[in-house]
Amino acid sequence: MKKCVFFLSLLLIALIGFSELVIYSSVDEANARKILNAFSAETGIKLNFVFLSSGPAMARIEAEKNNPQADVWFGAPMENHILAKEKGLTMAYKSLHVYGISPEFYDVDGFFHAFYMNPLGIGINTQVLAQLKAPMPKTWEDLFHVAYRKMIQYPNPQASGTAYSMMTGLIMLYGEDGMIEFLKKMAPNVQTYTQSGTGPSKAVGTGQALMGLQFTPAFFQFKEQGYPVEIIFPEEGVPYECACASILKGAKNIGEAQKLIDWLISKNGQQQIVEQKTYFYPIRNDVDFGSLQPLSTIKLITVDGIWAAQEKVRLLERWVKEVLPVQ
Repeated sequence: MKKCVFFLSLLLIALIGFSELVIYSSVDEANARKILNAFSAETGIKLNFVFLSSGPAMARIEAEKNNPQADVWFGAPMENHILAKEKGLTMAYKSLHVYGISPEFYDVDGFFHAFYMNPLGIGINTQVLAQLKAPMPKTWEDLFHVAYRKMIQYPNPQASGTAYSMMTGLIMLYGEDGMIEFLKKMAPNVQTYTQSGTGPSKAVGTGQALMGLQFTPAFFQFKEQGYPVEIIFPEEGVPYECACASILKGAKNIGEAQKLIDWLISKNGQQQIVEQKTYFYPIRNDVDFGSLQPLSTIKLITVDGIWAAQEKVRLLERWVKEVLPVQ
């Protein structure tokens, strides 16, 4: 009997040793692997990734709530994690590593933690700017300058969440009607409304457009690769996106999941987000930002994600009716 118990104990230890932390990742696959492989290399924790965009991930987590198949939801905007918390799909974990992080980047109850963010910025091809003998913009309203006519690209908000984030950010600055008037006034300078959130960066990098408006990772990547690109953050402030991680309710590997949360928001984990060349912004200010402009120098505009989601259909209809026809 003692031998049987002994061998059962060894078997249990072996099974625990070979258990994997299962992650549903809504971060793009290349960058998710960079970040998660760095975590695994440092901790020795084995990982199993399943890549799902935000909507399918939420649907799968909800479908599996009575028998969870994953431990952590990694990525997706904060509003998705707020919704998962409200639906009872996630569990609280209050990490001590939140000290030194601005409160807008984590849930005070511990249900979700942001681990990177991306501010919206203006990417500018400096060679084209010099050819046009045009001034470098500093503010949002500088984008009305006649020298930029048909030289700006930003995504179509019907197809891109990036552009909708810009709209809601402008509402925080100018009010709803002011946002519509701003975009109408800028419309003569718009070359095209791209179907992809990262479309403007490609045009700016190759010089097909002078300026692009989008979240900044691709702009910084083009700049580091040697393209004549500079990034400007308007003085009035910019909206931003932030991706969060949550531990799923009923997770089988809670200890390892908590270690992942701790690592992601720790100074070391945040430094890895920079060093792995994701071009994502860390949410801590006490790390070396590398080629990125330090977060402390950028004025950020916080938008209520739940409000933005509720108003999206109506605001997009206004954009289609009032902004899109303007030439």
